[in-house]
Amino acid sequence: MQMTRPMRSGTENADCETIARRLVFVFPGFEPMPPEAQIARFRRAAERSAAVFEAKIAFSNIAAAADANGKTRPPPTSAEITATLTSSGGNHVVKTDCVFCVWDDLIATYAAAVLPVRIRRGFAALGTFLINGTFLRYCRTSWRYALFFLFPIVLTAVIIAIGIIIALTLGNLFSGPTTWLAGILIGSTASIMLFYLANRRWFLMTAFDDWALARDLCEGTNPRIEERVVEFAETLGNRGSTGAPEEIVIAAHSLGASFAIPALARAFEAGFAPKVPLHVLTVGSSLMKTALHPKAVEQREAVRRLTVDHGLPWTDCQALTDPINFYNSNPAGSLGIAVDPMPLVVKLRLKHMVAPATYRRIKRDFFRLHRQFILAIERRCPYSFHLLILGPAPLEAFRRHRTINRPPLAPSDGKDLGSSVVPNPKTIPANEAAR
Repeated sequence: MQMTRPMRSGTENADCETIARRLVFVFPGFEPMPPEAQIARFRRAAERSAAVFEAKIAFSNIAAAADANGKTRPPPTSAEITATLTSSGGNHVVKTDCVFCVWDDLIATYAAAVLPVRIRRGFAALGTFLINGTFLRYCRTSWRYALFFLFPIVLTAVIIAIGIIIALTLGNLFSGPTTWLAGILIGSTASIMLFYLANRRWFLMTAFDDWALARDLCEGTNPRIEERVVEFAETLGNRGSTGAPEEIVIAAHSLGASFAIPALARAFEAGFAPKVPLHVLTVGSSLMKTALHPKAVEQREAVRRLTVDHGLPWTDCQALTDPINFYNSNPAGSLGIAVDPMPLVVKLRLKHMVAPATYRRIKRDFFRLHRQFILAIERRCPYSFHLLILGPAPLEAFRRHRTINRPPLAPSDGKDLGSSVVPNPKTIPANEAAR
């Protein structure tokens, strides 16, 4: 098959620091939110982030995306919205068409199962990742994520142990044939209550559903997941071939990257050949969560095709304080894929994106920290998800300068606004990659 290399940002478009039209495909992470809620949160966060830079943003054209036959495809597969951002002083306007490639209905099917099934399915998935060697690959790739993997297992074990201790203690303190039965009932009740509280605090059931879906995605055991990837590929190819954008961005958060990358590779295989720069942007990515699974051959091959065969520029944003992303990994290098240049890894400081009071409130909530990648910023900083994909500068400008604090978004006096980007981000060479 003849490989098509789309025009790369930074080559033909190297001197262009602003654009007027962009097309973005947004792949959300694992969150049980319908498309309407996803878009509403996106709009609120975009408006707040734009206001931080004294820019204005307006949204319109909220509609379902079209399928290959030109017919309207309603959510949950995809939905579209248009954003128009005007920089401070009105000196630049950029219009961005955002296509949300959503899969909340797949998440809902896992959450709809009865509680015992969700727990059993979640532990079965965790056991699979543990036994087949994926966990050891996590340890080599990002030890912080390995600890996150163990968290639901250890937490559940502690809850069960507390219940057993209560039952044994009551049985030893009091004699009688009914004492042990009472101890077991009290211990079981305590464990159930603790599990309920833990689920409210740390979303245990959502984590179990997440791992169950991830296993099915890797092993191809859920036909609906396969169908959705095919639909996403069609959406990318069809919508990406229309209009006149100056840049196309594939933006994925968390586990959304595990849908976006195979879908984009399939779109290219089906003949998608963009004539403008196409850029992959992953933030807080969980791609390694699935791609390191032994049976996730298609995902690893998709990464290879996109980076080696098609030479796509890829920017991966990570944060040390987020245990759910694969900090210190590289989308290609961590899979043993040798390519030059490697995907660019940009390391961020989440605490510099929000007010000090906000960070003090959220710093121990790792799910909230993980979402900060796609939530509003509260002070001027070099990173904002919304200003990266809706702002006046192409993605290549962020790759070169590692900041959005540049004209026309930067303040006119040019004052230093601080940094949310760690200097000299490190990438992982292929010869050091976890295999």
